[in-house]
Amino acid sequence: MLVPSLAFASTPGIVKGRRGGPDMIEGRPPKLDFGKGLVIPMNNAIFKALWEGEDRWVTYGHAISDQRMLAMGHAEDAALGTMKFMLLTLAFAPERLERFESCGWKLKSGNLDDLVRGEIALPGHPVLPAVDEVGDPAGGATPDGESTGPSGYHAVTGYMVMKKDAPLDYVKQKARFVTGTAPSKS
Repeated sequence: MLVPSLAFASTPGIVKGRRGGPDMIEGRPPKLDFGKGLVIPMNNAIFKALWEGEDRWVTYGHAISDQRMLAMGHAEDAALGTMKFMLLTLAFAPERLERFESCGWKLKSGNLDDLVRGEIALPGHPVLPAVDEVGDPAGGATPDGESTGPSGYHAVTGYMVMKKDAPLDYVKQKARFVTGTAPSKS
């Protein structure tokens, strides 16, 4: 798992975030503490959830590409897309979501077709981008003869929207639904 660039703090078990970013709480899994009730475990659950604190929402995306910039661009698109669909679902069909951990929202059914799909301009920005090279840069074989395959890049990034800039009323007013995917009124 990629871990964002952080600076060590004097408190044991806590790695202080740079430039006012989140602190990392060591453990299994490590957690990012954004403050104000937003503590996110750094495991695979981060990619399937809307994380909510008192003042912000955060989603994550990841991607793999043979080009560093493409990997990061695709990861950012995935994080933003997750944010849009999860906020639209929270605003228009909250019964399709359930709370987990202390600050996460996930689909009750696990079926992506239950997400409310649409388009909305969100006043947010990417947070904590990280890119790692994966595979063998030389594209050769391991000492025991196994092929490592071509090298590439694995990118992870979050997308953050401050609630003051886009409360759920904003989402309800600005949403444009994709044909056939608006929530039913049953």
